[in-house]
Amino acid sequence: MKRSQINYRKEVFLHPWNLTFLISVMAVVLGVLLLGSPDYLKDMILVFSAALELLILGYVPHHKRFRRLIDSQHAAEQSRPLTQRELYSTLSRLNQRRFARLSDLRKKIEANYSKISFSSQGLVESHIRKLDGLLTSCLNLLAQKERDSQFGSRADQEEVAESILELQHEMQNDHKRIRAIKKRRLKVLEQRLYRFKRSSENLEIIEAQVETIEDVVKYIHEQSLSFRNPEEISYQLDVLLTEVEETESTIGETEAAFSDAVDVITGLDLPEPELEPDAQRGRLRV
Repeated sequence: MKRSQINYRKEVFLHPWNLTFLISVMAVVLGVLLLGSPDYLKDMILVFSAALELLILGYVPHHKRFRRLIDSQHAAEQSRPLTQRELYSTLSRLNQRRFARLSDLRKKIEANYSKISFSSQGLVESHIRKLDGLLTSCLNLLAQKERDSQFGSRADQEEVAESILELQHEMQNDHKRIRAIKKRRLKVLEQRLYRFKRSSENLEIIEAQVETIEDVVKYIHEQSLSFRNPEEISYQLDVLLTEVEETESTIGETEAAFSDAVDVITGLDLPEPELEPDAQRGRLRV
């Protein structure tokens, strides 16, 4: 959440210290009423408490130290990884159904495995742990797919590519100072086009990986009916987990490259625009 979106007055009101103060005031007022004290005493307590509360709500939200504290709390909350339930809620209905089917298969596999002999339970528990890891990775991949699919359409990518060609053609005949300014825009357009292309690649990679996970889970479910080839299942799970980890790592590196707080415009090493002779003399006189 951006600083401009934070309601600091609300944060003060809901702060544990302030809520404790309000509860204490209500407790004191209730005690005064139960003891049969004069009404003016109750009124004095309420008026004093209301005045103090208004003073708190008027002063504390503008205090720099309090704002830094709230900003750091919101930053920590935003950096917190989403739980599986929260991540699942961000998916479209289609992807929710895909993940739900895998979860159902995982439950059926565990139920089938529970029928085998006790001596094989160690291998079964290993399979279930690996399946859980696969489902967690699948959920992360589906969530990433949702983000990439909303980034931009094919038409947007083509429009940016055309703008780059037009701008490059214009810059050939532009004055040096104008070309320096347009170079900034060209850099931004190139970054956008690169982001479009990487998102398209990510979508294809993610879809292929999710389909592989679905096929492997279905295969394990079929094998769990008779618990055949447990060593082969272990091998396939290990290979697939390694592939999924590599996929998540590659996609994560791509996302990190674009989420860094780097200003592509101010980061350009561009020459300072040349001043006209009159402007140069004026700057020297100053």
